[in-house]
Amino acid sequence: MTLRTLFRTGVAAAALLMLPMLSSSASAQISVIVSASQSKSLTEAQIAEIFAGASTTWPDGTKVQIVENGDAILTQKFFAKVVKKPTALVRSQWTKLALSGQGAAPKKGADAAAVKDLVKKSPGAIGYINTSDLDDSVKEILKVP
Repeated sequence: MTLRTLFRTGVAAAALLMLPMLSSSASAQISVIVSASQSKSLTEAQIAEIFAGASTTWPDGTKVQIVENGDAILTQKFFAKVVKKPTALVRSQWTKLALSGQGAAPKKGADAAAVKDLVKKSPGAIGYINTSDLDDSVKEILKVP
C-alpha cells in the first residue's frame, strides 16, 4: 500500500468516525432556557428579538442577560432557526449595544453545564442548550426542532 493510499484511507476513516458526532449535533433539538425560579414566558418572536438585540428587556422591564453557548454548531443552528440571521451579524449587534450602554455584553458558557450555571446565577438571563442536556435546574421556554 502506498503512502498516498494510506492517507486517503485514514482521512476517509476519520471522516466516517466523525460523521455521527456532526450529524447528532446538527440534528439535535435546542432548548431556550431561563432560571427555574423565573415565571417568564415568551413567544418565539420575542425570543428572536432578544437574541437579535432588538429587545434588551423582558416584558416586565427586567434587563436581559444573554448567555451564549460555546458550541459553534449549535449556535449557528440556533441563530439560523430562531433569529434567522447569521451568527456574525448577531454578534455585531450585541457589540454595538454593549458599547453604547444599551445592553449587556453576552456571557458565554463553554458547554451546556456552564450555560445552565450562568442562567441560574444571572438575573434576567436567557440561554440555549441541546435539549438532551436539559434538567430541572433550569426552565425551558422554547424548544427548537
